[in-house]
Amino acid sequence: MKNKWVRNVIFVVALAVFLYSAYQLFIIFAEYQKGEKEYDTIVEEVITEEIVEVTEGEETKEEVVFKVDFDTLLKTNKETVAWIRFEQPEKISYPVVHTTDNDKYLKTTFELKKNASGALFVDAINAPDFTDRNTFVYGHNMKNGSMFGQLKKYRSKDFYQENPYFYIYTPDGKELKYQVFAVGIVEDTSESYRRTFTDDADFLKYLGYLKKVSRYDTGVEVNETSQIVSLSTCTNVTDTQRLVVHGVKISERIVGE
Repeated sequence: MKNKWVRNVIFVVALAVFLYSAYQLFIIFAEYQKGEKEYDTIVEEVITEEIVEVTEGEETKEEVVFKVDFDTLLKTNKETVAWIRFEQPEKISYPVVHTTDNDKYLKTTFELKKNASGALFVDAINAPDFTDRNTFVYGHNMKNGSMFGQLKKYRSKDFYQENPYFYIYTPDGKELKYQVFAVGIVEDTSESYRRTFTDDADFLKYLGYLKKVSRYDTGVEVNETSQIVSLSTCTNVTDTQRLVVHGVKISERIVGE
């Protein structure tokens, strides 16, 4: 009788633990879904893709022009500084903000709602217009693949070779095109996180370091005049490990020209 009573107690406790864990998982994924829905709605409201004819020499071809309604974005959040887009993985297509406190958007969305998804944001010490030698953009590695969750695909050289570019759009109408030149898995105290440099030689030394710690050699050239953007996210392996994808600016144009 006593053994049966003990088994019943153990069963009830185990069931309670299971139900509590299941409830917590439900709450987490419901929050993820809510955050993802917010950003999906923003994309629907502010992003348009137009097909235009472009003439190059004697050849005329059609080109898809990606446009962002920054007026609407700025009405929603005055700290909007850009939109980032990857051709693949398509899921990375989000507004980017900049403020004086790097903690603000860790658990606050673009629409200033409390949510674990947070928002993509430029490092507080960086200029908001991507004119620094190295501009950092941070975002969460969400378990549902949203935000910077898809960056982990760049651990594969094969994926990089098929998808070497990403784009940043700014409120003044510019499209900045970047080519990934290094991908590192590093500690959050790594030299990779430098944002300021004393001179050209110091910057060149830093670029050499990024290539040295990269998971693979991309063959992409960088030099003392390069402007780079570094995209940082967690790996979810340890609390201090980070994945950083570094891209060098290869072109700049006014959208539609």
